[in-house]
Amino acid sequence: MAGRVVSVKKTDEETDMSKPKVIVIVPADRPVPPVERLADEAEFVVVRTAQEFRAAQEGAEILLSNDFKTTLLREVGPGGLRFIQTSSIGVDPFLTAEIVHSDIVLCNTRGVCERPIAEWILGVIVMFAKDLRRTIELQQERRWLHRETEPVLGRRVLVVGPGPVGQETVLLLRAAGMEVTVVGRTAREDRRLGPIAAISDLDALLTEADDVVLTLPLTEDTRGLFDAKRIARMRAGARLVNVGRGAVIVEQDLLDAVDSGHLAGAALDVFEQEPLLADSPLWSRSSILVSPHASGDLVGWRGRVVERFGENLRRWKAGMPLNDVVDLRQIGVTAPANRS
Repeated sequence: MAGRVVSVKKTDEETDMSKPKVIVIVPADRPVPPVERLADEAEFVVVRTAQEFRAAQEGAEILLSNDFKTTLLREVGPGGLRFIQTSSIGVDPFLTAEIVHSDIVLCNTRGVCERPIAEWILGVIVMFAKDLRRTIELQQERRWLHRETEPVLGRRVLVVGPGPVGQETVLLLRAAGMEVTVVGRTAREDRRLGPIAAISDLDALLTEADDVVLTLPLTEDTRGLFDAKRIARMRAGARLVNVGRGAVIVEQDLLDAVDSGHLAGAALDVFEQEPLLADSPLWSRSSILVSPHASGDLVGWRGRVVERFGENLRRWKAGMPLNDVVDLRQIGVTAPANRS
């Protein structure tokens, strides 16, 4: 099926430079974002497959990706694209050599998902500390079982990744009374967060944390960062929360640590393979919370993404600098994850 054009058809065959052609990548099972709001400003062609993407590339310099795990750029290549806007904060699907070493401007979407993700992180930390999951299970069993719970005030949390999500998370957890340490690539002082420790200090800091929160992008340096050796350095009884990318954790090593009792639990919103397979052992662990990569998805988020893209679209047409430009060369090329 050909890509769907969401616009009023042109009245002549000449190219209307005031309405550039924009390709919109949408997952096969997801709704189209409300790009019709911008129908007066651009011609939108919605694609879901490699065939549709190839067919739509002629004459298109702009791409809006509503698929945070799309493989189309790797399969087909960017063609004549000059400006790519993602609907997410993470950009790993676009870290191909052809894109990273080109003049393509890549912008992510900030200000939409960061606070909701931080709220989700706060929620799961409170859920574990107050044993709310067990409370619900006991209610369903009609059992009155008195228990003592852990405090939230003064919990020692290590946030690994001081990007936009990490920043919101640190500020929110501190507002809730937790003691938060931040780890980034290099040691530095941040205006909002205060001191940030270097990744080289991670192993030493892991031994002190009650909760470890991962807000990392997926790069060659972060893939498999939390393997058996690193998880073993975490304090016995600690919990691990991951909202970055699934491949940052070696899932089998996490399972082993939970099964052995070394870790008290984990909350995962991201996985190396998504959707998570029905036979994954992660589903069956009562101390592991499985969330379908939805921590940042508030009602109406697609509309807010379109609004942010609209701002950049108008700036692009006016020759103005774009918002939220990502320095691709600083991140570098990332190979796709291996699939068995």
